[in-house]
Amino acid sequence: MLSLILPTYNESENIRHLLPKIGNTLAGIPHEIIIVDDDSPDRTWQIAQELTRDDDHIRVIRRIGRRGLSSAIMEGFLIAKGDVLAVMDADGQHDIDLIPALYKAAMGGADVAIGSRYIAGGGVGQWDGRRHHLSRLATRLTRWFCRVSVADPMSGFFVIRKHTFDAIADRLKPTGFKMLLDILVHLPPGTTVRELPYTFGIREHGESKLSWKVQLDFLEYLYDVSLGTVIPLLFVKYCIVGTLGVVVQTSAYYLFSALFRNSAALTVFHFSVAVLLAIETAIIFNFLLNNAWTFAGSRLRGGSAFIGFAKYNVACAFGALANMAVSTFLYSIGTAELVSVVVGAATGVVWNYTMSRMVTWK
Repeated sequence: MLSLILPTYNESENIRHLLPKIGNTLAGIPHEIIIVDDDSPDRTWQIAQELTRDDDHIRVIRRIGRRGLSSAIMEGFLIAKGDVLAVMDADGQHDIDLIPALYKAAMGGADVAIGSRYIAGGGVGQWDGRRHHLSRLATRLTRWFCRVSVADPMSGFFVIRKHTFDAIADRLKPTGFKMLLDILVHLPPGTTVRELPYTFGIREHGESKLSWKVQLDFLEYLYDVSLGTVIPLLFVKYCIVGTLGVVVQTSAYYLFSALFRNSAALTVFHFSVAVLLAIETAIIFNFLLNNAWTFAGSRLRGGSAFIGFAKYNVACAFGALANMAVSTFLYSIGTAELVSVVVGAATGVVWNYTMSRMVTWK
């Protein structure tokens, strides 16, 4: 049996026409179609549910409070009943007529069968030069990480045997938008992979999901499966935010110190007050950016964000005290203002990271 997963977000116009076409194409194959929708504002999930009345092969999952292409595919795979799992986009850009051939390849012994744009007979259709160049560059980069040799590891159109997926499921990182890449990174050597050519089609309705965030997620994934085994990605992101926080604190310090400054040098007391205000400014900045980016998977919203901010202040209290103590001490012994502020701000990064993970974003 074939289980076809269609992850969707705002694909209401496409899904109306796509599902009947898929049904006709798979008429001779035992199958189910699983729509995994991320609570689309255009109510894609509702339209899909209406279509289930006339086709009992269709199942619909409406995910509330969860987003992401790879995680949607993973969720669909985990509830699938078939012994062959397939995934394709719901925007009409993947060739529906290739699904039976991919299924046949899997039933014929392939552990993974991929619809490929980059083998003889395949193509990217009407992509502009920039997108084609970026895709080829990403493809070359990702081949370094794959355990099996494939021409199109970035394809979003593939099938995989259920037992092959089950064997690696607990090692997958369902973030970003390239589930196949994650699978290829974790497949054991000797896995049988086949590629079949297809030409990427034109989106009929809706907008492309290839945003800057998706591209950032891709770069983060590459780091995570390489250097991330040595220095965790979360810590690197936290340090990046912390570095920006140093810039914010330094800038805020000069702004606040200007309120106390006269022709004479700042007193140690006024310096300490300016540093304290600058530290809190940096804490606010760091919390907002960490919540939106570093710990996006555990993002706090609504009332939880206010509680989280209070916890973050408590978690960073020791680091803030160390920050202020170091800055004030250095300034009191004649160290330059800028050096005192920057060195103080850099103090306690590891402490703040550890406490943030333990207390704020658990």
